[in-house]
Amino acid sequence: MSRFIHTFLRPIQHNRLGWLYAGLLVGLCAFALWPLLYRPGLPNGNDVLYHVFRAAEMSRSWDNGVLFPRWAEAFYTGYGAPVFHYYAGLSYYVTSLLMRLFGLDALNALRALIVLSVFGGGAGMYAFVRLLAGHPGGLIAALAYTYSPYLLFTEPYSRGAYPEMAAFALFPWVMAAYGRLARTGSAGAFIAAAAGSAALIFTHNLMALVMTGLLVGWLVWSLAAHMLARGRARLLALAAAASGVGLAAVFWLPVMLESDAVRLGNLTAVAQLDYRNFFVPPEHLLAFSPRYDEGALNGLVHRFNLGAAQWALAAGGGIFTLWVLARRRSNNTAPLHALYFALAGLACITLMLPAAEGLWSAVGPLAFLQFPWRFLGPAAFCLAVLAGMNARWIERLPGWAAGATSAGIVAAIIGLALPALYAPEWIHETVDSSVAAYHREELAGRQRATTFSNEYLPKTVIVEPGPTPRLLADYADGYPVNKAHLEALPDGVTVELLEHGPQHDAWRVTAAAPFTLEVLTFDFAGWQASVDNQPVVITPSEPHGLITLPVPVGEHTVRVWLGSTPARDLGGAISLGTLLEVTALAALLRRRTRPAALPVDETAAPRLLAGLLVGGLIALALAVVFLREGGAWLNSPPGEVLPAQQQTGFRLGESLRLLGYDLNGESFRPGDRLELRLYWYTTAAIPYGYSSFVHVSSGGPPLAQADKLNPADRPTKEWTSGGYIQDDYTITLPPDMPPGTYALLAGLYTCDTRPPGECGNGDRLPVTDAAGAPLGDAALLATLEVR
Repeated sequence: MSRFIHTFLRPIQHNRLGWLYAGLLVGLCAFALWPLLYRPGLPNGNDVLYHVFRAAEMSRSWDNGVLFPRWAEAFYTGYGAPVFHYYAGLSYYVTSLLMRLFGLDALNALRALIVLSVFGGGAGMYAFVRLLAGHPGGLIAALAYTYSPYLLFTEPYSRGAYPEMAAFALFPWVMAAYGRLARTGSAGAFIAAAAGSAALIFTHNLMALVMTGLLVGWLVWSLAAHMLARGRARLLALAAAASGVGLAAVFWLPVMLESDAVRLGNLTAVAQLDYRNFFVPPEHLLAFSPRYDEGALNGLVHRFNLGAAQWALAAGGGIFTLWVLARRRSNNTAPLHALYFALAGLACITLMLPAAEGLWSAVGPLAFLQFPWRFLGPAAFCLAVLAGMNARWIERLPGWAAGATSAGIVAAIIGLALPALYAPEWIHETVDSSVAAYHREELAGRQRATTFSNEYLPKTVIVEPGPTPRLLADYADGYPVNKAHLEALPDGVTVELLEHGPQHDAWRVTAAAPFTLEVLTFDFAGWQASVDNQPVVITPSEPHGLITLPVPVGEHTVRVWLGSTPARDLGGAISLGTLLEVTALAALLRRRTRPAALPVDETAAPRLLAGLLVGGLIALALAVVFLREGGAWLNSPPGEVLPAQQQTGFRLGESLRLLGYDLNGESFRPGDRLELRLYWYTTAAIPYGYSSFVHVSSGGPPLAQADKLNPADRPTKEWTSGGYIQDDYTITLPPDMPPGTYALLAGLYTCDTRPPGECGNGDRLPVTDAAGAPLGDAALLATLEVR
């Protein structure tokens, strides 16, 4: 009888334990939302406004009945762009849904997306690693993932890369679905895995490629290692991955086959997106998260470190994994899984190092990733899995030691992340995301179809046309918008607007003679036209690439709409066929007896729960003490720079100051990277535009140098006395640089004081020390030794 009662109560106790861990997870992940809790809006991240305006444009399409648009009609001052055709849009579908459910504007919908990503990514990581290391391991992995600096700070705040952030939140759920499928072979797990892979592709183009590769590598590794002796289930997992790709063919196939219709090559053609400029030295990857300084006018910079707690815990989990595998005394296959993620994590880290530049050059498609540091996200996932494996050796410790260790791990993960819970330059408390506001941004040159390099500008556009004032006013007034080029109509022609939508227009046209109607929409693959329901040929205007079509004499109904293409038809057919295949295979799986999932040893989970909870309380205490000015962040008074390694008192001209600098060493070898950060300050408005130079010299011409048109990529005329400017330089010393002593010099020069075309070397600002003694036209920062 007692055995029967124990058997009956065990599932209830197990479920209760799961709910306790889930509740603790939610509470511990809530710390990560601190930047959103005490301030409205978002900071001045690189892509924040891009995604605010895209979310607003998607929402307007929904308002007008187009739920899955390919065209963003308001972009390029109303001429439109195929942004949603090429850029994965699932995150914008989510924000549009949030805007309707909760009455949010685009800015606050993105804030809500951050909240969903924080909790969703943590919960997904917990679900996946729990399959390998039980409840405690799942919780540790979830915290390591959530509080990794790249996901905690860089993605949501300094970059504002919300689709990529959402992809990293979704990926652990995808892995959990495949983990469940490999263990059970069930119909539900198969559907979840295939749908998850498809959703990943719909969320972010580039990271879907990377993370699908990580997933498929794991599945092949598992199959090759004969794990779990469940070959059919693992083949099902590979089939689910293929099905996921097929389900998403309606998106990715047209992107590939119609890539030459726009300027995707621009993604790798500009220096600002050249992967060679974005490798991360190993000392940066292993560094602690620095404190930000509110006293910097441009203090919002990316974090490219793995997280000290993350890599230390991953090392501990990796060592334990190797120890278990070396002993070969356990049938538990979790260490083999962990070994895969250790190798994958090392691969991700290697691809970010400067030493990997040759590999990037040899593998051409890697260039489309643009930033090697993008592998910080996949690396964070792999390290989190290894971090979770620490639970397996902690549970072998005596009770008090296990509790203390688990508490220390939680406190370390959250405590070391506290500097990343403060974001400076929090300037977007509200954003007007109306069409009129967006067009003002475009006219001011701050937006170009929410892109950096015009990558979605149709190739039919040879010369971009100027804005059409009447069209801008029409958009500002709201729907309907008349996109016929009324200003170019010949005499004897009248055009009456019948319909307008995000991807279609209709007019009643009366013409005394045949003429060519120009529509203020860029031509692009799929635009079609008819006159009285009879198709007519669209011709792009030259050089502006606008839609034009012939209209005969008389009264006619003219229609223009964005239709399908052979590539889109093929992609849709593949997706539909795959959907039928998934449905049929799931139905077949339901008829078979569902195998039981292999059990995970949870005997130590209840006694580790208390230690993990104590760790959360310690983290709360740390947050109370350190989440303040002077603790997790600094605030340098005007004219000072508290975080500078070297304080200086150089004066350049009347108002400019060089307050200090950071340097990554004073002894180098030929070919080494010299990393320098200068701290500039001005006491008054600057009348001229100054450029900067940094020279490594032995007295003659510089042997290595770096120059910037605008120091810190911010025109000096825009500098104010409200704070300092931090300005970064990377100089690679020549590989044949002779050994010796060299001077590191910095200064400013301008051409504004000379007649146009007669700049020469420009006029350098004179440099004096703090007492006013002249030092020439360059500041001597340091003396370098090259060995």
